[in-house]
Amino acid sequence: MKRFAWCAVTATASALLSCGGVSKQDLDSVKAELLANDATQAAKLKSELTGVDQKYVTVQQLQLRVEKQLDDMAKLMKELQGVRGELTASVNLANTNVVKSLEFEEKLLSDRLAQLRLMIEELKKTGK
Repeated sequence: MKRFAWCAVTATASALLSCGGVSKQDLDSVKAELLANDATQAAKLKSELTGVDQKYVTVQQLQLRVEKQLDDMAKLMKELQGVRGELTASVNLANTNVVKSLEFEEKLLSDRLAQLRLMIEELKKTGK
C-alpha cells in the first residue's frame, strides 16, 4: 500500500511539477500525510486483528469446555445406564419375591380356611 501511495505521490508530483506550481516542501508534506495515513490504517488493521485473535481464542476455549462437558455427560450417561440395569434387576427380584411371598401367604390362608371349615363341620355334627 505504501508503494501505491508513493507512486501516486510521484505521479501527482510529476504532474504538478510540469505545471510549475508545486514546491518540494508541498510534495514532502503530501508524502508525510500519506505515510501518516498508511500508519493509521495499519494500526487500525492490527487492532482489528488483535480483537479477532482474542475472539478466536475465546471461541476455542468455549469449544474445549463444551467438548469436556459432552465427554462428562457421556460418562454420566454410561453410569446412569449401568445403574438403571442394576435397579431393573433389583426391582424384578423384589417383584418376584413379593409374588412368591403372596402365593405362600395365600396357601397358608387357604389351608387355615380349610381347617376352619372342618372345625365348623365338626362343631355342627357335635352340636346336633
